[in-house]
Amino acid sequence: MQLRTYRATARQLLKGHWQMMATLVIIWLLVEMGTDTLLQSLFETNSFGYQMLNTFANYLFYFVFLNAVFLAAYKLTIKKETRLSDTLVLFRPPFYTHLIILNFIQQLLNWALTFIGLAPFHQLISWQRVFRYTYNGITSMAPYIMQISQNPKQYTTVLAFLLVILAITFLQPLILMYYQILVLIKFDFPQVSMRMLLSMSVLILKGHWLKLLGLGLSFIGWELLVYLTAGIGFIWFYPYLIVSVTAFYQDIKQQRIQIIQ
Repeated sequence: MQLRTYRATARQLLKGHWQMMATLVIIWLLVEMGTDTLLQSLFETNSFGYQMLNTFANYLFYFVFLNAVFLAAYKLTIKKETRLSDTLVLFRPPFYTHLIILNFIQQLLNWALTFIGLAPFHQLISWQRVFRYTYNGITSMAPYIMQISQNPKQYTTVLAFLLVILAITFLQPLILMYYQILVLIKFDFPQVSMRMLLSMSVLILKGHWLKLLGLGLSFIGWELLVYLTAGIGFIWFYPYLIVSVTAFYQDIKQQRIQIIQ
């Protein structure tokens, strides 16, 4: 199936369901922003209390509401009704514990990708910044990139560094889409062990990694529109992306289903 077919399938599935999907995205964003605002009102941003509670929220709470968007997309592809209350199911067995682990795996993959990309430039940015930007994300280095880009003596090194940052930016969505597929497999096979789940993801995606990356890159134009709308368009863009990836998963899964079963 061609990439545009997955997007067309997503648009067809979303007819009459955009509002529900957009609502789930808004709930996810409001939970994150609301919790962060509450923590900032209780603690200073750089305080230990804020950092500790924000870390707990990241690894034990926020991701469930993103997974609720994945679940709604999954239900669309199998023609089942989606309810806002479905989010509560994800806080219970057999989902919650494994979803925590999958969320942490996603974070580990992001850290590994960023560290591998930044480590060769430790002489340019220092090891301290390598570790800081690995943990906080490359978006936090924007002011520093502007600073080092003004140094003409290291033009070649800085250019190579910027190209690596660009490559990381393009590859990180692949990790997010892989994470979504891991969660979708969990929805399909809720009782499987974590080891089996990871093995199944490798089996299902075998020979399809570049296609998955291509699917993500095919949304670049839509992402630009999100920026042009000051982020408001994200509410409609993200369901489109999530349902397209879910349609991709359902298609390639059918090619492997006999092996899995």
